[in-house]
Amino acid sequence: MKLTNFLFVALVVLLASSSAFAQDKQLPSSLTVETTQGQKVSLKEYIAKKGKVTVVSFWATWCKPCTNELDNIASDYYDDWKEEYDIEFVAVSMDNSRTKSKVAGVVDTKGWEYDILCNPDNTAYQALGFNTIPFTLLIDADGNIVYKHTGYAPGAEEELQEAIEKASE
Repeated sequence: MKLTNFLFVALVVLLASSSAFAQDKQLPSSLTVETTQGQKVSLKEYIAKKGKVTVVSFWATWCKPCTNELDNIASDYYDDWKEEYDIEFVAVSMDNSRTKSKVAGVVDTKGWEYDILCNPDNTAYQALGFNTIPFTLLIDADGNIVYKHTGYAPGAEEELQEAIEKASE
């Protein structure tokens, strides 16, 4: 009897964890972001419309590792990755309502060609289960999250490129 109870509990835990994992494989439909013009859009739908492998980087103007990561990708990888893998890049600013006004200036100064979106209410933290930026996701053409990375150190782009290669096959 004890073994049966143990197996039942183990099965329930396994099913619950696999269900949570399955839910974690796609962006939540409820996660809304803003375009630079202030229009609210579902991040999931925004990326789905592109129908391509997409790098999504959550960043902020005040986050030096974030801007370093986006600068390095822009200068050393962006053009090659777009040409070789035909992927999209979306940078979602986590600047709140006080610092959101700085986003356009930073993007213009840096010359980034990324699609820029904003999440001033910071709902992405809870919706995606992260608490530190930069936070990078790779979304495959079917909308599945196939790679996650938190933080930035030079060379992290190589790991991202490996994930892009795999997702682009």
